[in-house]
Amino acid sequence: MLKTYETGGVEIYRMGRSIAGIVPYWVHCFLAGDVLIDTGTRYAGKQFMESLSGKKISAIINTHHHEDHTGNNAKVIKKHGARAFAHHEAVPFIENPRLLNLRLYQRLVWGHPAGSEAAILGSVFNTGKFSFEPIYTPGHSTGHVSLFEKKQGWLFTGDIFCGIKNIYLRQDEDFNFSLNSIEALSELDVDVIFCSLKGPVKNGTASLKAKLDFMKTLRRDAERLKASGAGPVEIRKKLLGDEDRMFYLTAGHFSKQNLINSVLAGPGKPAG
Repeated sequence: MLKTYETGGVEIYRMGRSIAGIVPYWVHCFLAGDVLIDTGTRYAGKQFMESLSGKKISAIINTHHHEDHTGNNAKVIKKHGARAFAHHEAVPFIENPRLLNLRLYQRLVWGHPAGSEAAILGSVFNTGKFSFEPIYTPGHSTGHVSLFEKKQGWLFTGDIFCGIKNIYLRQDEDFNFSLNSIEALSELDVDVIFCSLKGPVKNGTASLKAKLDFMKTLRRDAERLKASGAGPVEIRKKLLGDEDRMFYLTAGHFSKQNLINSVLAGPGKPAG
């Protein structure tokens, strides 16, 4: 399923696989000038490619290598003659998606993307109309970047933002690295965040600072409880409550406990 709209000069593509009439997870990609930022899930590929018909696309910038962000790279490259670019740590996964080792729910909701060639992003990506600054923002994945267009006040955050009060974490995510990334981004003068999960978010800098405050408060409270003798499960229950459908739908790959485990582990130690 695909929905398209435009805001502030950016074309937005909101897509997801419809299962029994329900889209369990929406993802967004964005077209700014002739640069496509991420390509979504392959299960929406037919509609997505139809929506791009007649448009000039010279480049794809992948914020990271996950299957819901690279699903239509190969199709766009073939049809539009675009080149794909990504952080050097993400390139091997984009070129060989079998390295992703997708779980069942990932295969059902997003599917394996086809492999596509990708070049390594430099320090600046200039187009005829816009200039994007790739900012290394680790935490959600290896080789994750956000893209800042200073003149427009745009920040494309991939999956490093995903709302102010995000209470779930993947097993391979690093909470403390993510906090550091959000802290760096919060120093920018951002008008609109273009988030891969939430879509456009106004008051960008204020939203980033609010998320940073939430994360710091959560970490402080978790460390205080740990110092008082509470274990990770007790801390999760006190701060975030019981696990919910996200845990069960993903067989624990996304969970509240992963978040608490990563908070307590310290930087460089993912939840799993």
